[in-house]
Amino acid sequence: MVITYAGGYCFKLSAGDTMLAINPPSAKSAHKVSKFGADVVLVSTEHMDWNGEETAAHSSKDSFVIRGPGAYEVGDIVVTGYASEGAMGKETSDYGNTVYAVEFDGMKILVLGAISSSKLSQEARGDIDGVDIVFVPVGGETLDAKGAHELVVGLEPKLIIPYAVGDDGELKNFLETEGAKGVKPVEKLTLRSKEIAMMTGEIAVLK
Repeated sequence: MVITYAGGYCFKLSAGDTMLAINPPSAKSAHKVSKFGADVVLVSTEHMDWNGEETAAHSSKDSFVIRGPGAYEVGDIVVTGYASEGAMGKETSDYGNTVYAVEFDGMKILVLGAISSSKLSQEARGDIDGVDIVFVPVGGETLDAKGAHELVVGLEPKLIIPYAVGDDGELKNFLETEGAKGVKPVEKLTLRSKEIAMMTGEIAVLK
């Protein structure tokens, strides 16, 4: 699997000819991302910085867009969405954010989106285990450094990928809390399931 940062709060996960896009920004957002084509698009919250499915629907690919709780299976990608607290998106839902548990390319991936609580719902906590990779927001209206730490510690992931929401002050605090102050941002990660299995809470920052 190859993981790249596209801009804003958007990441692209690719394996073979299949691409999964996470929270692409819309054309109205101040975050500008070059359009691309994804097979599956995850939208965690209905906010212009996070819900630009059209950004990831460029090319001949017919994107399958997932927005909200539920169980989904698209080709080799299996997704389960769980409602969670989120400061954004409350105008269009009762919960504000969706956390996604994803099985893709032999790995279990947890996408926390714009979560604003350090605690997952009872349903999600009961279902989610054996997390290989977690994408966790830090700052802004999402989690502060302490909240992000509490959440990822409870999940015991193999690899943590934090991303700054707003300025990067809380992200720096989070990295310091995790003992990863010197981590250098990279443009992309190339990961194999056997490599992930050897990790124990390592941290990677993408730019």
